[in-house]
Amino acid sequence: MLRIPGNIEHNATKLDLSRNRITTVRSNDFVTLPHLRILILSDNSIISLDALCFQYLHRLERLDLSNNGIASFTSDVFIGLSSLRILILRGLPLTSYPTEFVPHARDLRVLSLNAIGDTAIPTEYIRLSRLAVLDFYEETRPLTKITPAMFDNIRDSNITTLAFRSIKNLQNVETGTFSNLPNLKSLILACNRKLSFRATVASLAATSNTSIETVVLDGAVADTPSIFNESHFCSSFWSRVRRLSVKCSRLVGFAFSHTGCLSNVRQFSLEYNSPTSFSPMFPDYTRIFPNMHTLVLSHKTLRFNDFDDAYCYKGNFLFDPDDYFPVRPPVLLTPKTRYAAKPCGEFHLSFHVPPSVEFLYLDDNRIETPRETSGNLCYGNMRFLNYTRNKFTKQLCTDCRVVGLNRVEIIDLSFGALESFTAEFFRNFTSLRFLNVSHNALGVSGTDLGGTFTHFHQLEAIDLSHNSLRRIHYTVFKSCKRLKELILAGNDLHEININLTHLPALEYLDLSGNQLLPLNDAFMDKLDRHYRRRPFELNIHRNIFSCTCQSAPFIRWTRTTHVRLTDKEHLSCSYGDSDAVPLINISLGKLEDECDINVIPIVLPVIVGVIFVLVIIVLARYHRWYIKYHVILCWETSTSDRTESTQHDAMVLYFMHSVNPCDQEGGVARISRWVSRQLTRHAEDEWGFRLYVGDRDDIGGASKMRNFIRGFQSSDKVVVCLTREFIDDSDCMNYLATAFDSSKPLSKYIFVLFDDIHRTSVPRRLRQLLLPNSPSTQLTWGGIEDENELGHEGFWGTMRDALMHNPGQTRCRRRFDVLPFLARIHETDPTDREPNENSTQKQCVKFDEKVDI
Repeated sequence: MLRIPGNIEHNATKLDLSRNRITTVRSNDFVTLPHLRILILSDNSIISLDALCFQYLHRLERLDLSNNGIASFTSDVFIGLSSLRILILRGLPLTSYPTEFVPHARDLRVLSLNAIGDTAIPTEYIRLSRLAVLDFYEETRPLTKITPAMFDNIRDSNITTLAFRSIKNLQNVETGTFSNLPNLKSLILACNRKLSFRATVASLAATSNTSIETVVLDGAVADTPSIFNESHFCSSFWSRVRRLSVKCSRLVGFAFSHTGCLSNVRQFSLEYNSPTSFSPMFPDYTRIFPNMHTLVLSHKTLRFNDFDDAYCYKGNFLFDPDDYFPVRPPVLLTPKTRYAAKPCGEFHLSFHVPPSVEFLYLDDNRIETPRETSGNLCYGNMRFLNYTRNKFTKQLCTDCRVVGLNRVEIIDLSFGALESFTAEFFRNFTSLRFLNVSHNALGVSGTDLGGTFTHFHQLEAIDLSHNSLRRIHYTVFKSCKRLKELILAGNDLHEININLTHLPALEYLDLSGNQLLPLNDAFMDKLDRHYRRRPFELNIHRNIFSCTCQSAPFIRWTRTTHVRLTDKEHLSCSYGDSDAVPLINISLGKLEDECDINVIPIVLPVIVGVIFVLVIIVLARYHRWYIKYHVILCWETSTSDRTESTQHDAMVLYFMHSVNPCDQEGGVARISRWVSRQLTRHAEDEWGFRLYVGDRDDIGGASKMRNFIRGFQSSDKVVVCLTREFIDDSDCMNYLATAFDSSKPLSKYIFVLFDDIHRTSVPRRLRQLLLPNSPSTQLTWGGIEDENELGHEGFWGTMRDALMHNPGQTRCRRRFDVLPFLARIHETDPTDREPNENSTQKQCVKFDEKVDI
């Protein structure tokens, strides 16, 4: 890009045009950007700025012109920057410190520029009453030593932080240089390789009339190796220091004087201090810093070059105090990308932590087992533990005091070697609020993390990203009622089935970089219902979504849901192996049409098959008794080794206990009496017929259907006693329907209707069989309780005729069957007896003749 574009949105608040080839900034380039607050023009080829080029940027707060070719400024360049707070001018070929911005940027708080030799800082900077940070990064002209004369013009200024960073030629700091700067609180002398650690400590000891509480001496390695000698800090200046950083100072030992010269130090950073040719000595920090609050012992196995890459040459425009004293860890525990440093030797920790320490940093030390952190590591008021880039695979500590663990709120175990852990892993961390276990190997064992977070009732944020997790248990976060942020990015999840009702406080869910299929309807509905309870953001970027008709509901949901989708406009899907297409460009109509086309050849056979199965089921249910009848009949026929020898003239069907076990009161008991006292007496005792009566002739232990088949198959005719109980009973009607469906003709059926049954009140199919022209025999009995023989002569005559196999046949009465019994009594053969012509009754009766009863 050669010039500032003119098509920038009118309401833009930040504009980053760094790393282009812009050469000039014109006066009308920002006329349409009145809301701009941050403008970055660094690393271009700008050599000139037009007058009034920033006049329309009344709301601009940060301006970065670093690393350009601007050699000077005119007095009217900075007009209009009344709200400017941060101005970055380092990396410019200036020959003197600029002052043209002073009249127009009265609200300036931070100024970053190059050191120009030992030139005195201009008096005009005193007019910047709110200027708090003056940062000198690198040098335009060599600066070999910092002298008091450089600050003579600003001794009465309000500057609170003074920094000299990465000054390649800086070798010395003269004694008393920073004296008489009453408002100065932080002094940063970092990444100056030619600066002597021991000499700088000695020169600062003579500083007076100052309020300095923070001293950073990182990377002062001119006289390595060095000894941290407590006696060198015994002065009034060092006794007031509360924050001390000596990172990468090649310290190889500690010398104790037991003077308590550093007793006020609350935060101490000792990173990057593991030499390659010396055995490090790590003391009992309680003796040196009895009131320590934060102890940073990270990166013990790294070299100076790694320190340069991590801190000295980083892209930050200004020193960030959190890089040196990270007292407040971020709420979002997303891992920060760091330089891939090469270790320079193994290192094991064994030391005592002061009870007052609340923040402990042991990251990047390759600690493997709890024994390497023996001692009082978990003792005291610990609130934050940083174990990132180590090799923990077991519990953090085996015999720690619970009083030292139940206050821990933040633990960072990222970039480690954890393959699994259970709820017992953090059994004593009852106050844990933030947990980072990203970039481990929890998914290697195939765990679904079930029950892992049972005791984390206070947990607010957890980072489980990049763990090769393949599945998450449905109730894994059941106890985390306060969880607000859940990060599962960079795993191998194909589907997500988290119960969101267990997470009523959830505000952010990161599922990016997985292998998720389009979300199913149930989970999308859960997300919408959760959003109605609490504003919610979902990140599903970098997942492999396919552009198929099955994805249509998911694509529609992304367009209609109120859930905030991170970078929603960049969500995409792909057609097979083709390039990804943004979801906003997908035509839902075409996808749904594909579904309709593809569904017809699949759905139609399915529908036909379902209908066929339903028809079969309905028919089978309708004829289930008939089917059951023939199945049992076939079974009986195939398994029986003999035919039924007993034949019956008729089978009697009536509502009885063997058909339907029920209360034997009222009509049920009376119909049984009628069958036994009336029907069987006439048909068997008087006429000589054999009847199959269920209560009497059923085989004990056999099923109802088996007994029915036995009686039905052995009988020539069927006598059906139609009572209200019989019609209302489903079993009775099913047995009757089974009989109708058999091969027995209707002329073989004898229906007896009692006085409480009328032909119009029976079921339709049975009603058709009771029509006057029906071949079946139909009789009506006056009443079940009527046992009087008078008035029923016609009934019994018709019944007798109906029971005959053929009209005119002769049937012997059953009462003559007693003759063999009497003959045995008299020991005579009944066949030898001659019939008596004077007998009052005949032995046989011809049924086609009328008989008076």
